[in-house]
Amino acid sequence: MKYAPQLLAAGLLLASTAQAQTRLTIPPLSPTTRIHQNFSTSYIDLTYSRPSLRGRTAFGGVVPNGTVWRLGANTITKVRFGEEVKIGGQTVPAGAYALLAIPDAKEWTFVLNRDTAQWGTYAYKPALDVVRVQAKPTRLAAPVETMGLTVENLRPASADLVLAWDRTQVTLPITADPDRVVMAQIEQAMKGDKKPYVQAAQYYYSTGKELTPAIGWFDEYIKANPTEYYGYYWKAKLLQKAGKNKEAIEAANKSLELLKDDKNEVSKTEYTRLNQEVLAAAGAKK
Repeated sequence: MKYAPQLLAAGLLLASTAQAQTRLTIPPLSPTTRIHQNFSTSYIDLTYSRPSLRGRTAFGGVVPNGTVWRLGANTITKVRFGEEVKIGGQTVPAGAYALLAIPDAKEWTFVLNRDTAQWGTYAYKPALDVVRVQAKPTRLAAPVETMGLTVENLRPASADLVLAWDRTQVTLPITADPDRVVMAQIEQAMKGDKKPYVQAAQYYYSTGKELTPAIGWFDEYIKANPTEYYGYYWKAKLLQKAGKNKEAIEAANKSLELLKDDKNEVSKTEYTRLNQEVLAAAGAKK
């Protein structure tokens, strides 16, 4: 088919005009949110778009029950784990995944899928699923206008991924094994020149491990820093927790002696109080 020169010229003019038009910045109906949450020894990253109700019903309405949902709006919701985690008892290697859900009135199914480039769920392939985990929804007393996907109830080895929208809340528990990672780090670091005596000893203290190695690490720290009250204070804490009260009292008193030369009144007051707490716990006479 041949086009008249006038029509061709007009078409080119319209295309040129359209390209020259100013692009408007319009508030998105479902704005994108990015969350970086430190967790265990690494992190959880979330990227998703947040739809609002705008007078609609979320589940069984905007989002049909029993169908795979992108867990948000626009492109697929993505989650990245900085280390291996477990979800529903199933191991999930570190890496990025598409996070999907199948809502239902009585039970939801969360899905981690390898295809993080898909738009929505139009190209969803069940064969690329990594895990599927069931979770029970709970009914909220008041509706949540804008969908939220957050990381809550953070502990060293566990957290909850919580979805809340309309009157529905669903929680997906996530667990990690930071102790395995930290103990491997300590083992490796103690072979090097810059040994993390303080961090390693404090980790043993806070996690309830056998304290003999930790006390020895503070002995090494004190050798390198003989005039610091800090090392003696922590050695006293470790000794007292290990039931070696006599030695704990000696270490705490040494810390108090060194504190006399501290020019910082704030730290001096604070560590005087802390040493006195150790002395009291060790049964020292006033």
